[in-house]
Amino acid sequence: MDTADLTRPAAVRHPADPPRPAGPMALAVGLGAVYLIWGSTYLGNRVALDSIPPLVATSARFLAAALLLFAVAALWRGPAGLLLPRRQWTGVGASGLLMVGAGSALLALGQQYVPTGLTSLLVAGMPLWVLVLRLVVGPRPSSLAVVGVLGGVVGLALLFAVPTQGWHLGGMLLVVLSTMVWALGSTLSQRLRMPADHLVGTGWQMLVGGLAVAVASVVSGELGRFRPGDVTGRSWLAWTYLMLVCTVVGFSVYTWLLRNAPIQLASTYAYVNPVVAVLLGMMVLDESLSGRQVLAGAVVLASVALVIARERPRQADGLPPGKTPVAPA
Repeated sequence: MDTADLTRPAAVRHPADPPRPAGPMALAVGLGAVYLIWGSTYLGNRVALDSIPPLVATSARFLAAALLLFAVAALWRGPAGLLLPRRQWTGVGASGLLMVGAGSALLALGQQYVPTGLTSLLVAGMPLWVLVLRLVVGPRPSSLAVVGVLGGVVGLALLFAVPTQGWHLGGMLLVVLSTMVWALGSTLSQRLRMPADHLVGTGWQMLVGGLAVAVASVVSGELGRFRPGDVTGRSWLAWTYLMLVCTVVGFSVYTWLLRNAPIQLASTYAYVNPVVAVLLGMMVLDESLSGRQVLAGAVVLASVALVIARERPRQADGLPPGKTPVAPA
């Protein structure tokens, strides 16, 4: 989660400009990149957490990514392009604190105890919580989407009802709480004024969220206990991969997809990434899922697919310029 929730040169154009046509091969490469990059986020996070404290790893990752984004934006647009109107700070602050800050920090805390494959299946339920919020604050989702939410809740309940080796209730609850926080941040980001320039807007979100998690690491004493010399080369490599590839490149490619592909196609990451995460966990960390967990995960992913198929077209039609749907990573 990272995440519920960056852009490449395609997004430098004014939001009202029509997207440049992309060929089937470019779209296939973009989708494959998002599937693999965001599917590997959970593995990277788990390896980084082997010797880097979760709050330190999370805050440093997003602060470094924000500085990189600002450097790129300043080169393209000039330093003045980094400034935001006062009316956009509420949206940037709320989404940065909730999604980048609380959501990613809770995910890292929970993933200390939960295998990567199981974590990815729990995170996959995030769109379901968005729909639950819409049942309360509106606009109300379609009937089939509500069926998808109910099915997803059943699937999540089955995941919690299958204790296996390495099963950690507290860690699983932290992961689910991170998806709820991300869903709240995503919902607010679509209701508040947000920057039309995704590069600059996401940079500020990462800076706000990263600073908030950094403060939490100081208050909790985690930063004081952190010893860089104790970090293994494996964890440093994983952290660098998370910051550069998963955070900067992953969101860049996804935003390019949003501007060049149908939203339904770009949204397929939500139920492909968990499959990639499970496979990578099995191959690299020798993790495994029980047959009942696989069944429960399949129920969650099918429910998410139904929700996305029914609701993303309606959301995309109703979003004003600059408010493309937010994606966790």
